Amino acid sequence: MDEKKISDALHKMDIPTHDDNAQKRALNLAMAEFEATQENNEKKSQGNSILARLMSRTQQNKGHKTMETKQKKKMIYGGMATAMAVVLIAGVSFTQLQDTQINSDAASESQLASTSGNNFGSIAQNINTTNPVGRIASNVGNFFKDDSARSRLGPAPDMTQAPGSTPASPHYAPAPKEQRLSADMAQAELAAPQASSMAQTRSSVQNMIAPMPISPPDVINPSYQDEGRDKFEEFKINPVKLAAEEPVSTFSVDVDTASYSFMRRQIEHGQMPASDAIRIEELINYFDYNYAAPEDKDVPFNANVTVTPSPWAEGKELVHIGIKGYEMDTVQPRSNLVFLLDVSGSMNSSDKLPLLKSSLGLLLDTLKPDDTVSIATYAGSTGVALEPTKASEKSKILSALDNLRAGGGTAGAAGIELAYNLAAEHFDEEAVNRVILATDGDFNVGISDPEQLKDFIEEKRDSGVFLSVLGFGQGNYNDHIMQELAQNGNGVAAYIDNLNEAQKVLVDEATSSLFPIAKDVKIQIEFNPKTVAEYRLIGYETRALNREDFNNDKIDAGDIGAGHTVTAIYEITPVGSEARSIDELRYGEAETAQEPSDFGGEYAFLKMRYKLPNEDTSKLITTPITQDIRDDIRHPINQEVKFSLAVAAFGQILKGGDYTGDYSYDDVLELAQEGKGADPYGYRAEFIKLVRLAKSLDN
Repeated sequence: MDEKKISDALHKMDIPTHDDNAQKRALNLAMAEFEATQENNEKKSQGNSILARLMSRTQQNKGHKTMETKQKKKMIYGGMATAMAVVLIAGVSFTQLQDTQINSDAASESQLASTSGNNFGSIAQNINTTNPVGRIASNVGNFFKDDSARSRLGPAPDMTQAPGSTPASPHYAPAPKEQRLSADMAQAELAAPQASSMAQTRSSVQNMIAPMPISPPDVINPSYQDEGRDKFEEFKINPVKLAAEEPVSTFSVDVDTASYSFMRRQIEHGQMPASDAIRIEELINYFDYNYAAPEDKDVPFNANVTVTPSPWAEGKELVHIGIKGYEMDTVQPRSNLVFLLDVSGSMNSSDKLPLLKSSLGLLLDTLKPDDTVSIATYAGSTGVALEPTKASEKSKILSALDNLRAGGGTAGAAGIELAYNLAAEHFDEEAVNRVILATDGDFNVGISDPEQLKDFIEEKRDSGVFLSVLGFGQGNYNDHIMQELAQNGNGVAAYIDNLNEAQKVLVDEATSSLFPIAKDVKIQIEFNPKTVAEYRLIGYETRALNREDFNNDKIDAGDIGAGHTVTAIYEITPVGSEARSIDELRYGEAETAQEPSDFGGEYAFLKMRYKLPNEDTSKLITTPITQDIRDDIRHPINQEVKFSLAVAAFGQILKGGDYTGDYSYDDVLELAQEGKGADPYGYRAEFIKLVRLAKSLDN
């Protein structure tokens, strides 16, 4: 049948209106199918051995066209022709295809393209020739015989994926040069007659083709491609310090757990985590410990102190400080919660927005009927998704969550101010007023300057509205900003990598995550140079404070929630021990203010400052750390200490093991097994599995 008859047949069809979006979706789908076919064919042609691949590459470099090479290119062009048939049937005009010219062997490529065109023509014959679409496909086979047609194809979709990330749909970015379709199909130059033939053929095809219906956008909705832009604060681990020169150590408590869950995700995906992603105190504080708790909420926590021999450094000892927050009774305060949710295009992944929705659904189950919930969104669709609503209307809240869709960029959002305005609408002095920001790392929430954003959050914190941050996904995860915002907002920063973690953070530990019992909690230890030669704080590098900050109530610090446990571990070298890291001075240590007989039985003096949630003046708790509290780590009462030390050792190994010597993963496993205890939620058993996985990956 000639072109006129085909054209007449098409004009009689009921053709829908032109849709640019449908064309783009069809092109994306076709190119994705082609790329997958190409990658599969390349794998088959490369063989199973490294030697086979090297031989094939050498032959190509020499210009030899082996049978394998020809067959592979034949399959490539045949696959490309099939892909283009889908595009043409969908109504994609060839004027939308990008021009690409890369030098190649024109004669050989022309021969291969001709063969591919014949193959496509044979395939087209199998289509019902009485169907106009079938006849169009047959004509497309002839089109691909034209050498110039091959140079009109743009780059293939980028099917690469960030290591360790959750598999996602294709993200259509330019592929590396060597992977582009045009690299195997381009010519050095196009002769004038060929260009004219190309234009005529293209015009004919355009006249024959009209847009055809495509599935709705939700059917073909490529997910955001992780870009490997995770950001962590760079810091150096705490060094060994001389007690005679710098006897005082000061830091803010840290109850965040984001580092542990991110580390877990990396290891479970077959990757060792980056050193900066490891904050040892967050690994230790991920677990609950059975420390003695206070009986009076007016003194919101107790300090449980033990001194034990170091399991990884002979001759050194560990000062172990365990803090247990006051356990809230059954009557918890009311909540005024505002969910500030990132719905930008980057959240379009199964481990992001869908997981976020499920996580917040779990949190709703912990709320009381008269608690208030609001939802604000930013980025793709900025606005109020749910006005302040009582938690008793759970179905309404869940419906608002379910209607959220990820899409668009992050420009022009004003989400943070909107969220705080919603919190102010139903502010309750007797309730917990909190904004919960959930994002994968896009922080264009209306205030672009990080310092201005922190100042804004601090101002709102002083008004009684706190901020917590939940992180999702990876590849675009901005841990550094999350940590800073949560700290400035008197809240916690958690990383939700699966629904079990959401259950832990938002359900099992909801009271400690949402209801603070003490704020601006600081710890300061003064070591006695007469008994302690050296010391080193394990972790808390990003929470260090100046010595003078301890007594300054204007300096912000971490908060402790109801039932929270906080652990801090110092490694010390007693005076006279041969395990000193720093040599003694030839001319003697610096003189101290105290005589040798004064406080000679003390290792250190522990001081803790805190404020009650509704107060602005701090209170002080002090505890001397004496030598007579030294105990053998093998004693049964130190089971909690054993497990915390196992986690501390693991964290140090992940950061390079500068101070753990020959202490190995097997040693960590043995100590963790001894300290595992009852483990009602299985978190400690999971840790033991992670250590085994890390051992395998590290080997």
